[in-house]
Amino acid sequence: MPSAGAVCPPQITPLRKHIPGIVKSKVDTTTLIELVSDTPDCKLYFTSDGSKPSAFQRKIGGKEVTFKYVGPFTLRSGKRTLKAIAVSRDGMRESDVVTKQFNVEDIGAPSADYTTDDYNSFFETSDLDTDCTLTSGSTLKSSHKKSNLKKKPQRSTTPIRSKSPMRKTKTPKEAWASSSSPVLDVGAYDGPEYPTPEMPDGPFNPVNYSGTQINVWGGNPNAWPGMNANSGAVTFGQPNQGMIPCSTQFGYLTENMIQGCNPENRHVTVGELRKSMEGRRPQIKEKPPSPPPSPPPRAPALEYPPKDPVPNTISPGNGDFKENIRHVYAHMLEYAKGNKDFRLKVAEPKMGKMLEAKFEDEGDGYRISVVMARPGVPRGSVRKPPKVEPKVEPKKKTNGNGKPKPKETPPPKKSDPYFAMETENLETEGTVRPYDKFNAEQDAEVLRNAMKGLGTDEDSIINVLAYRSNPQRYEIYTTYKTMFGKDLIEDLKGELSGGFLDTCKALLMQPAQYDAYLLRKAIKGLGTDEDVLIEILCTRSNAQITEIKRVYKEKFNKELEKDIIGDTSGHLKRLLVGLCQSNRSDSNEVDRNKAHQDAKAMYEAGEKKWGTDESRFNVILVSRSYPQLRATFEEYKKISKKDIEDALKSEMSGDLLRGFLTIVRCVKNKAGHFARQLQKTMKGLGTDDDTLVRIVVSRCEIDMVLIKEEFQKLTGQTLEQFVADDLSGDYRNIILSIINGGTPPETAAKSGKAFVEAVKNKTEEELDEEVKMESEDVQEDPTVKAAENFNAENDVEVLRKAMKGFGTDEKAIINVLGFRDNAQRLEIAKSFKTMVGKDLIDELKGELSGGLKKLCVGLCMSSPDFDAMNLNKAIKGLGTDEQVLVEVICTRSNDQIKAFKEAYKRLYNKELEADVAGDTSGNFKRLLVGLLQANRDESKEFDRNKAKQDAQALVEAGEKKWGTDESRFNVILVSRSFAQLRATFQEYAKAANKDIEDTLKSEMSGDLLKGFLAVVRCIRSKSSHFCDELYKSMKGLGTDDDTLCRVLVSRCEVDMVQIKEEFQKKYKQTLAMFISDDVSGDYKDLCLALLGEQQPAPVEKKKKGFFS
Repeated sequence: MPSAGAVCPPQITPLRKHIPGIVKSKVDTTTLIELVSDTPDCKLYFTSDGSKPSAFQRKIGGKEVTFKYVGPFTLRSGKRTLKAIAVSRDGMRESDVVTKQFNVEDIGAPSADYTTDDYNSFFETSDLDTDCTLTSGSTLKSSHKKSNLKKKPQRSTTPIRSKSPMRKTKTPKEAWASSSSPVLDVGAYDGPEYPTPEMPDGPFNPVNYSGTQINVWGGNPNAWPGMNANSGAVTFGQPNQGMIPCSTQFGYLTENMIQGCNPENRHVTVGELRKSMEGRRPQIKEKPPSPPPSPPPRAPALEYPPKDPVPNTISPGNGDFKENIRHVYAHMLEYAKGNKDFRLKVAEPKMGKMLEAKFEDEGDGYRISVVMARPGVPRGSVRKPPKVEPKVEPKKKTNGNGKPKPKETPPPKKSDPYFAMETENLETEGTVRPYDKFNAEQDAEVLRNAMKGLGTDEDSIINVLAYRSNPQRYEIYTTYKTMFGKDLIEDLKGELSGGFLDTCKALLMQPAQYDAYLLRKAIKGLGTDEDVLIEILCTRSNAQITEIKRVYKEKFNKELEKDIIGDTSGHLKRLLVGLCQSNRSDSNEVDRNKAHQDAKAMYEAGEKKWGTDESRFNVILVSRSYPQLRATFEEYKKISKKDIEDALKSEMSGDLLRGFLTIVRCVKNKAGHFARQLQKTMKGLGTDDDTLVRIVVSRCEIDMVLIKEEFQKLTGQTLEQFVADDLSGDYRNIILSIINGGTPPETAAKSGKAFVEAVKNKTEEELDEEVKMESEDVQEDPTVKAAENFNAENDVEVLRKAMKGFGTDEKAIINVLGFRDNAQRLEIAKSFKTMVGKDLIDELKGELSGGLKKLCVGLCMSSPDFDAMNLNKAIKGLGTDEQVLVEVICTRSNDQIKAFKEAYKRLYNKELEADVAGDTSGNFKRLLVGLLQANRDESKEFDRNKAKQDAQALVEAGEKKWGTDESRFNVILVSRSFAQLRATFQEYAKAANKDIEDTLKSEMSGDLLKGFLAVVRCIRSKSSHFCDELYKSMKGLGTDDDTLCRVLVSRCEVDMVQIKEEFQKKYKQTLAMFISDDVSGDYKDLCLALLGEQQPAPVEKKKKGFFS
């Protein structure tokens, strides 16, 4: 999928009905070819001779090679290679080049109504031309039918830039004349007769200043020396009778000389010949002799712009945005040359494409603001401190008595300022962000229902607490107490236990409150947990420590400083008490002299001294700012030739050493320090759950993304892998949810108790809008795409060598089949039979085995054939694999069902419907046969009243009835459109106070339940359904290779990217990790290749033996 701001490549589509058995690339000379791009406001260009389209150089050597697309066109007979490109309106961005080959059969003359006569010349095309590709292919076809294929595409009322006089007079001349047919076989028709002459073989002559080609011999091309013709001398007037009547090409000086001659003797130019051929020849009338014409003005020479534009005093303006932008660019370069600070800052980072640009008129000047993308960091994902705007004293408003009005208290801010109290404005990015669709009352209701009755719905608790920001979680906590009169933390204590309970409690506390709670827990009782004191006090900023002290006093009615003095001693006590004063400098200025003095003082107090003066280290490390300490550490290394950490380790020990090291490491890299602490919590046997929960909860909204990156650098493994291997159960799920971040799983908001509560709290207008949004076309991104520079014959040769002789080169097979799309793989299979004389699928079956064989065989088949094969395999023989029938029939669209029914008939000479009816029974048979009719309404319209009626019918057929009327469910779920069923599910939740999936589970069982659930889940989220299928195939002992291969092959070119995202949200691990743990060898490599997680492996060249 292209990234934001990119231009989508065009699609090349022949406008004809596909006939089974005929290759899609085979067309005839009457077939119309259409180009469509998903990007609005773009222009399309194409070539038909295999060369790359160039939007800015459409004519080469006088011949138009690149065509601008204005409507469907036809191709000439033969093998044609179409290449197309989409260019933005401003010409600044262009898409990838799309290539498609066609074998064109000549079956008659092309239609004169569908030619490329409408294509404008390069010199006539304006940047303001309205693009006709904004209409869809269907719109184009319908408009052509209405106008009997005689009208040109409609153009908008956008003002068109008028041509300049120079463009009108500078019609390009032909490079040379030819007596051959004027129709040139360039592949695409351009009218009944293409006006461009034939291009000769051999090198081009040089081009003069007026655009025509210089004839270095001075004569016509047929009269050059060495060609058994007359000499190529320059002649004036009419040519001799013996010479071939062909126009002569001259150089720039020769043309000017001829223009000054008597017009009666002047030789006729190619341009004049063309004009006379295009228009009617006027009757020759005798006119009085006119005075000799004045010589035309000389054409200006081409001027190439300099590398750096010249900064002008004033930009041209008057709507010329390009020159204004060049003006800004030129002055930015000049400003950078004279401003070292600006130049160094701009030159340092690597920037991506432009995301935002804003132009403001400030009265006394113009302000241009530009936002460039930061590679690897999505826009809006970094939490930024609130902007502090300068205070402007407003005029005091007075009432009628002349007294100032009382100040209005602003509403309290919902964002917690605690996270913005970091010492420096360093780059931070948390994984837990505010939830867009947050509703405190709805979330409180979900939590209440999750803990109500027997058992606990842990997933609902995780989906609420792990995907809300701290202010949102605290609002849920207070709303819960208001609604139900109970303390949410106390209710959780009665339902949960262990690390899962500790994490939920930590998430429901405000950050300062949580830190104060941890400090009190570390001090209270016998003994002291010095690690907690060190971690909190040595890593928090002045403002955060001040807030912690205030909350500590408020909650426990004690002074934090006194409690620390009473529970610690020695230099550690001095260090912690010093940090409690919150007197560290917050300045970002660096004094190099002071840094050198401090470094020298620490060196003399430590390494140069017998013993250690810890107080000197304490004063410097507690009071200096972070930037100043970084400079001090650099100076220390210059003096001591030793890193400050090594010096501390050699001079100190125990808790004091851990405290000083924590400060030093936070100064150097705070994210790296917490990554090291996380590694310690899970290293060796057992897990330090207290430290793990403390770090994950306290840093998840500040810098967890950076901590994950540092963790992977430190250990070579992802933090998610460490947690997944070390923890288990709901405790693991909630920690992984916090570490991964993002939005809750789709099923959390579209099903279950959360869905019911959400529906009950919304109006019908909001529900209608929600149905409309869900019914829009879902973005589907494949992981397997067409390979560039594809060559079927080369791939066939690779596969033949891989299976030739003893043994099999599986890597070579994976490199071919795992990195080609379905159309390319089918072409390889066809070419394999042509070149080798064997069936590729049969060869693969003989060389491979297990899951690898199943994947490779499935990849070499078309989608309908693959589905038909799986259905036949599930039906034939003893017994029936109902899971396959449910997975294939219940998840496909009408067109897909019709396609695999035809494939089934063609491959097995049987009717699929008859086979399904013969192998199933009861309501399950009725469900499958009903779906096989492919009669589902696929419109996006829905009727709220009809949805209410259907919902009431489902309630009466299930919840309110003794037993269940399955036929009523069957009629509604099989025939209604997806949009209508989404509205029906909403109304059902209102009427039954229960989700439709919960009703199905309580009313039905067996294969019928699986079928109905598959239909409902595909309506809600198809990617979520297939992610569940993949999880089930690998859950527990063993692997269901059939299901795994079936889903990977059928979805890798549809929506595998969305399936991977949903899998990570639901199961807290990446799909690639899950597969890597469950399968191995070449089978695993091909699975990862289909997931887009692996690049083609280098093929090792085997050394030849002595006798080879």
